Amino acid sequence: MNHSTSEANHPSPPPDVVALGESMLTLRTHPNQAAFEWEVSGAESNVARYCAALGLQTSWVSQVGTDLAGDLVLSVIEGAGVDVSEVRRLSDHQTGLMLKEAAADALRVRYYRASSAAAAMAPPIGTEVGRGPKILHLTGITLGLSCTCNELVRSLIEDRSRSALISFDINWRPSIWAQGDPPNELREIANQCDIVFVGLDEANDLWGANTADDVRALLPHPETVVTKDADNGAHADLSGRTYFVPALNGPVVEPIGAGDAFAAGFLVGVLRYDDNVETALRLGHITAMSALSQQNDVGPIADDATIQRLLDLSSEDWLSASLDLTATRDVVL
Repeated sequence: MNHSTSEANHPSPPPDVVALGESMLTLRTHPNQAAFEWEVSGAESNVARYCAALGLQTSWVSQVGTDLAGDLVLSVIEGAGVDVSEVRRLSDHQTGLMLKEAAADALRVRYYRASSAAAAMAPPIGTEVGRGPKILHLTGITLGLSCTCNELVRSLIEDRSRSALISFDINWRPSIWAQGDPPNELREIANQCDIVFVGLDEANDLWGANTADDVRALLPHPETVVTKDADNGAHADLSGRTYFVPALNGPVVEPIGAGDAFAAGFLVGVLRYDDNVETALRLGHITAMSALSQQNDVGPIADDATIQRLLDLSSEDWLSASLDLTATRDVVL
């Protein structure tokens, strides 16, 4: 049988999740050490990588340079099981860079993304976006990255001809917004989406919101609004029905990337468990522990049996449960 003909007659199904946005090569220093370590970071590709690890078909759409950094970014994301066939490579733009500087008492993060390949994204882009994914995941980072990226996000959200749910994470990054009115723009765009994620700290900075109810009053139009309250837990409002699931206990090494991991777990829960919002919130917390338990944005997730045991716990037992992913094996107490 001719393999190419067979593939033409049986095209691959559309992905469950398409995530669009910038990813960067990240260099990390350590206190009192001259050596560097590297990883790949990017809110949207983090979500795609975690969704793939949890068993979904995922695709990442973006632009990178034809440089070594672009090679490494693509290699890591594709190696995580994410389709990167829709990523464009630009020879006249560099791939973005992030530097994590570990001091004795803090972690400083610096971005070098001005005029990056991803910042040059503009509509139209990515045939995968139009193939009918179940969820299209976007963030406020792309919205603020450049004028053309802003136009791209708006065009994708305003095109309601596709059946995909639009997932939007506020991801408030003040340093990338060189122009515009971020509080109003982020609120306007979020109100056009189906699922919205926002940290309570972000909502307070942007809009003066102090509670999940305040956030919902500001974002009345999305079907689902998820408000993350740091290590206290996460609230979800699904068409007026409210839920709260406390955060999962476990060791915290570094918080960067936990919000992306939580969003991925929740989205997988939405697709896998229909309207069981509490289960989706739990899966978000379980996945977030992967990022919290080590220095990289994306780390190994708990095994299927561990995840299922945690999902099956009673509400009372959930409060006392703990997940340790820093060990060589998953430990649930």
